[in-house]
Amino acid sequence: MGVIIGIEGGGTKTGCAVLNEQGELLAYAEGGPANLNFVDEATQRQSFETALKGALQGINEPIRALGYCVAGTRANWEWLLERLGNPPAYAVEESRMAMLSTGIEVAHGVSVVAGTGSLIGGFRDDELVLQMGGWGALLGDEGSAYDVAMRGIRAAVRAWDGRAPHNKLIEAVQQFFGVHSLTELVPLFYQQGVPRHQVAAFAQSVVETADQGDPTARMILTHASSELAHDAQACAARLFTHHDAFTVAMTGGMFRSALYRRAFEETFAQVFPHAAFRMPVMEPATAVAKAVRKKLSLV
Repeated sequence: MGVIIGIEGGGTKTGCAVLNEQGELLAYAEGGPANLNFVDEATQRQSFETALKGALQGINEPIRALGYCVAGTRANWEWLLERLGNPPAYAVEESRMAMLSTGIEVAHGVSVVAGTGSLIGGFRDDELVLQMGGWGALLGDEGSAYDVAMRGIRAAVRAWDGRAPHNKLIEAVQQFFGVHSLTELVPLFYQQGVPRHQVAAFAQSVVETADQGDPTARMILTHASSELAHDAQACAARLFTHHDAFTVAMTGGMFRSALYRRAFEETFAQVFPHAAFRMPVMEPATAVAKAVRKKLSLV
């Protein structure tokens, strides 16, 4: 007997799930961001430690195995494995974690992650055969929270100095970043530096502004989501025909926006009308732990 631990580190938060051998969730806790495209290694390690400590509080069973998945980049797991007594450890691909989080046991289709960053994976008969995107905040991450946030900030700046009509994103930027004049953003961003995961958090303000009816914010969400949908179409086109039925797993915080999700589905379905769209039914870390349980043939 023993427990299975799943750790998933993203650009905004780190989750840690503990399952028993029957697959029941015993505990779940969260830490801070862990994607090294957004934070440094010290922050990543602290995020892992916080999530792990919270989830294992009161758990006295031996650790049978650890599953881990970190968005965007590498991680140093040696200290963590040593802390846990060096249990068997299994890497779980982010794309597979995304598909599993929607309750799909046998992956056949496209997984789309639209969180702090973005990533697309293509599966045939449970094999991950293709990945697109995942280039990070500077080189890509189209449709991600960071992408949406930067579009929103730039739209506010353009409206502030008269290059575009006034929009409610100006007020959203003032409130989120604690500034009166948007010119204060220049030293804030270029001299003091705003961590990327904090920039990405402004995407929620863009979503709220869009929900209030602001046309500029609504256009930003629609355009960002449609761009990601076109990228997902490019992935699907390498694996499926227009007549095929397959799953599209939509994961990550951006898909919580009804406007964003609807724009994605409508754009994608124009080329693949038989696609079945699915949203998560469990936390990513729980999906990671379930993937390890499957590897251990406990299902």
